[in-house]
Amino acid sequence: MRMETKLSAITRRAKEDPNCKFTSLAHLLTEDFLKECYQELKVTTPGVDGVTIKDYGKNLDDNISDLVSRMKAKRYIPKPVKRIYIPKGNGKRPIGIPATEDKVVQLAIKKILEAIFEQDFLDTSYGFRPNRSCHDAIDDLDKTIMYKPVNYILDMDIESFFDNIDRKILMDCLRKRITDFSLLCIIGRILKSGIMEQGEYFSTEQGTPQGSILSPILANIFLHYALDRWFQQLETKGFAKLIRYADDFVMCFQESTDARRTSWALIRRLKEFGLEISKKKSKRIKFGRLPWKEATASNKRCETFDFLGFTFFCDKTRKGYFKVGRKTSRKRLTEKLRDIKYWMKRMRTVDIKIWWPILKSKLLGHYRYYGVSGNFAEILKFYRQVVKLAFKWINRRSQKKSYNWEQFQKFLQYNPLPRPKIYHSYR
Repeated sequence: MRMETKLSAITRRAKEDPNCKFTSLAHLLTEDFLKECYQELKVTTPGVDGVTIKDYGKNLDDNISDLVSRMKAKRYIPKPVKRIYIPKGNGKRPIGIPATEDKVVQLAIKKILEAIFEQDFLDTSYGFRPNRSCHDAIDDLDKTIMYKPVNYILDMDIESFFDNIDRKILMDCLRKRITDFSLLCIIGRILKSGIMEQGEYFSTEQGTPQGSILSPILANIFLHYALDRWFQQLETKGFAKLIRYADDFVMCFQESTDARRTSWALIRRLKEFGLEISKKKSKRIKFGRLPWKEATASNKRCETFDFLGFTFFCDKTRKGYFKVGRKTSRKRLTEKLRDIKYWMKRMRTVDIKIWWPILKSKLLGHYRYYGVSGNFAEILKFYRQVVKLAFKWINRRSQKKSYNWEQFQKFLQYNPLPRPKIYHSYR
C-alpha cells in the first residue's frame, strides 16, 4: 500500500472520530517513505555533522536502512541543531540547521501529524498549513471587519512564543490524539536535541528547535488546544471571532464587555500553558464601521493595529463609505529598507552582474507579499528608496563616482528593476 493511501486512511479515521487515539504510527516510518521525504528536501547548509543533502544521497539506500534499524531499536538519537547567524539590518538573527538525516525524519513525522491534526484545526487558523497563506488570513480579517458587527479589536502578542513552549504540555497535547510510545519518544528526543554553536553544546529545557521542520506543526497543535478551542468555547454576548497565523493573532468583538473580559481571561489561560502576553505589544481598541462613524462625526481618527506586517486602519471609499485600509507597517518597512541597505553595503565590492539579479528577486519578493490592494503607495515608496540606495552604493564602490544621477537613470533603462505591482486583490 502506498504511503499516500495510508496517510489518507489516517486522515479519514481522524475526521470520522474526533476522539480516536492512534496507537500504532511509528511503523509508517518505512524505508520507502523516508526516501520520499529525502527527495523533497531543499538544498541548504549542512548541519553539525557536515553532511549535505547530496552527500547523504550518495549512499541513500544504506543510510535510510541504517536509520530505520536504529529507530526500530530505539537507538535513533537526533543530532544537536547547528546554530548560525545571518545578517539582519545592522545586527544578526540566529537560525538553526538540523542534520540532513534529522530533516528526513522530521519531514516524515510532520506528514503523519498533519494527517491527524489537520482534521482538528479550526478554519480560523492559517499559519503553516496546507493550501493556506498569510494572505488568506488577511482576507478573512478584512471580510470579518467589513461584513460582521465588529466594533473592537483585541491585538495580543505572545512573548517569545517558540522559545517558551512548555514541552511537557506540548507532549500532553500530542497524547490527545497519539498514544504510540515509539513515535512520541522520537518527537521527545527531537525536542531535547539541543544546540551546537561554535563547537559548544547547549541543552534546551523548553521551546521547539529553531529551524526544525517539525516546529510549525507542533506550534499549531499547541495553540490549537491552548487558544483556538478555548476561544471557540467562550460565551459572549455578541459576535466574536479569532483569526490566527502561527503565534500572531487578532480577536474581533461586537461588545466591549466581551473584549475586556476576554483580554483578562486570555492572560490567565496562556499562563496555564506557560506563556505570557507582551504588555507593550498588546492592546484593545475600538475599530470597525460604527467606531469609524463615531470618530468621523467627532473629527477624530480610529486607532490602528498591526497584523502580519500590515497596519490596519479605518478608511473610506471614494463615495465616502467605510472600508478597511491596509498598508505596510512602518516598523516592517523600516526593517526591510535597513536590510537592503546593509546587504548592498556588503555587496559593494562584488561585481554588479552578480548582485543586481539578486536585488531584483528581493524586490519581487517584497511586492508579492506586500502587494495587496490599497497598498500601492507603500510598495512604490519601497521601490523608490531601493533605487536611491542602489545609486548610493554603486557609487561607493571606489573613491571615484561610477555614475551621476542622469547616467544611473540610463543604466536603469537597460537594466530595469521590477516595478511595483499588486498581486493580491481583496473584495
